[in-house]
Amino acid sequence: MNKAANQKSVFRTVNLRKFYPQTQTFALRDVSFSVAKGDFVGIKGPSGSGKSTLLYILAGLLEPSSGEIYFQDKPFETIKNKSLYRRKNIGFVFQDFYLYPRFSVLENMLFPCMHQFFISGATIKKAERQLEYLHMRDKKNMRVEVLSAGERQRVCIARALLYEPQCILADEPTGNLDSENARNTLSLFRKINEEHKTTILLVTHDDMISDYAHRIVRIIDGNLHNG
Repeated sequence: MNKAANQKSVFRTVNLRKFYPQTQTFALRDVSFSVAKGDFVGIKGPSGSGKSTLLYILAGLLEPSSGEIYFQDKPFETIKNKSLYRRKNIGFVFQDFYLYPRFSVLENMLFPCMHQFFISGATIKKAERQLEYLHMRDKKNMRVEVLSAGERQRVCIARALLYEPQCILADEPTGNLDSENARNTLSLFRKINEEHKTTILLVTHDDMISDYAHRIVRIIDGNLHNG
């Protein structure tokens, strides 16, 4: 079901374009779409088609060349502090785990808080709750390099949930996983979406996404196609 049709949008883009002058190529061409609160959208397409570029623009990590972006119906250009916007609203999950070796699971969970001089007991308990939610609390003191690939991705998902974001942007989160762990990871995203009403945009090549997302959009040569 397309939830964007009858709910307030979290993201909305109008004629969004991204042009890279160095290579004289368009990563995105007039992309217009809407993502409702609680939607789970799979984004598919060939390598280099613009999928990741779209995520990074929605995260405020890349500037579009032209077009309009709205977050909760607020023009994106009015959001001056993009770092604060990301910290309050966005959780990231990537294909590469970006976990720090020789650090424990819990230490990796708390790494986003290291800019603070003091990590409160409440924050530590919140991290432990997220690990428990994803059945990883018994591994909280283990060093991440001894974990399986599936377990490492669970740590990344738990880390993305630390600040209880409204949205998760996931870029090829199953790319380094075998088929069983890929299916388990997609099941976790659906569980988070259903139980927490977290909005999820998930870029993937994996055809299994059709079994988990509410809808699929495709980006081909920078153009967005529904279905």
